[in-house]
Amino acid sequence: MVEVTSEVSATTVATVPTTTTPTTQPVSVEGLLFLPESFRERMVKLVEETQALRGFTFVEPLQIEGITSQEMVRRLRAGVGNDPRLSAVDQPLFGLLGLIDPTHDWATVLSGFRARPVPGYYDVASQKLWMVSTLEDPSPLEEMTLVGEIAKALVDRHLGVWRRQSRLARVGDSDYLAVLGSMAEADATLVELLFMDGMSDTAREQVLEEAWEVASHDLVLPTFLTHSLGFASGPVLEFLQVLFQSGGWDLVNQTHRNPPDSTEFILEQGVGRLDPVLLPKPGASPPEAYQLVSDSVWGQWGWNALLASALPPEQAAVASRGWGGDRYLVFSDGEDIALVVDYVGDTVADTDEMRAALVEYIVDAMDAGGPMVTDDGVEFSGATYAWLGGEDQALAFIAASDVEVGRGLRASRGG
Repeated sequence: MVEVTSEVSATTVATVPTTTTPTTQPVSVEGLLFLPESFRERMVKLVEETQALRGFTFVEPLQIEGITSQEMVRRLRAGVGNDPRLSAVDQPLFGLLGLIDPTHDWATVLSGFRARPVPGYYDVASQKLWMVSTLEDPSPLEEMTLVGEIAKALVDRHLGVWRRQSRLARVGDSDYLAVLGSMAEADATLVELLFMDGMSDTAREQVLEEAWEVASHDLVLPTFLTHSLGFASGPVLEFLQVLFQSGGWDLVNQTHRNPPDSTEFILEQGVGRLDPVLLPKPGASPPEAYQLVSDSVWGQWGWNALLASALPPEQAAVASRGWGGDRYLVFSDGEDIALVVDYVGDTVADTDEMRAALVEYIVDAMDAGGPMVTDDGVEFSGATYAWLGGEDQALAFIAASDVEVGRGLRASRGG
């Protein structure tokens, strides 16, 4: 497993020169009349600085909408709460896998995280920058946050990465979506770090103090969510940093236009396969009264995040590093949930590592009881059900909230 870090030195990133010196066009910004005149001028400067740092300019005016802090929270919560999958699919699936406490409402947890106080937010749908209307004398951290959101608007206008990610989120490949979303987030973070490097020592210290204070008062999030969020700020940021150091924004932009198809490629810093193996759809029919609600790919980072929620991080990294491909189906009857996964390792030894890690994971995280070795694999039967089968490089994994449904799926797979 390639060692990566979730912390990147701002100085290291920011002191690398771009390949070209961008020419900044006169800034066109609309919607600033709600701001005090002193901050209005500073906001124009922030847009200019962001354009210079990112190497893009706004061809069309950047639309800024002033809203109250309460309205900001309401909109951010609504953006999460309006997704029916959170309660209908994610809640029971994450509960089955032991990723969240079944008594916690997943939509509430996620909306609480999304609705943390922020000075500004780039809304992909409207292509507007929402700003808190009472912001008069922003702190260095608030300015840096605004720069990141302005950078998101710039990159979206020129490369369409946020709009593309938003469209694809409706149809699915979880692994590819993790690549797109995390690259877009890491791009904005890289611009923030470049901006931070231009601050005075006092301002930088204030940023670090504010960031620490915000983190210390943050929500207590499920381990797997914290780990998943770390993909953008760790491996992907490091991946973009390497691109930036070797080819400036031109190479970063080129990678946005033709992004890797898998998280494996990023985790291995370009050593993994650019085009991952696409497995056929698992041969499993929906149980009676169930419907297919997901057909997707977990990917190397998805397995890493899953395993690391219950196992030591190094063990999770080693087991997931042998990922050669996967495909999973999720079935639901509106209340109960069932999962069918086909997985292939790079080698037989890699698959054996994943199988052993999954046995430990099921015992530690799921309410499926202890393992029982059978002729066709390993079965777990408790309040919920799980089964691991397959041979050589192939691994089959079934989990179900209804034990009989799980056994029926196992029988349909020839187990």
